[in-house]
Amino acid sequence: EKFDIVKKWGINTYKCTKQLLSERFGRGSRTVDLELETQIELLRETKRKYESVLHLARALTAHLYSLVQTQHALGDAFADLSQKSPELQEEFGYNAETQKLLCKNGETLLGAVNFFVSSINTLVNKTMEDTLMTVKQYETAR
Repeated sequence: EKFDIVKKWGINTYKCTKQLLSERFGRGSRTVDLELETQIELLRETKRKYESVLHLARALTAHLYSLVQTQHALGDAFADLSQKSPELQEEFGYNAETQKLLCKNGETLLGAVNFFVSSINTLVNKTMEDTLMTVKQYETAR
């Protein structure tokens, strides 16, 4: 029984080695799982698309941050003007409150966009990258 196990192992090892050498020297075709190769290519394409989304989301975050800072500065300027111009105090005060409310809502939106960017970053640079590393290890082991 042990002899049969060793015999089967030897035959399988011989076949695998022969196929590997044949592939390396260009005499044989590479053995691949076509369905798996299609799924791997689909994963790579999906990763490229998510990287594009990540790039755009980071740009949105930067622009939104600048917008929130500008609204905050405008709110402060209007509040200052409302103190210095008694005849327009009500209008400047209303504008100051509006800008501060926009700033507060912008900060909430910025927090949500930052969470989205963090999640997409984890997906692209951790999850998908780990999967592609596993694929490379699979190809190396094959």
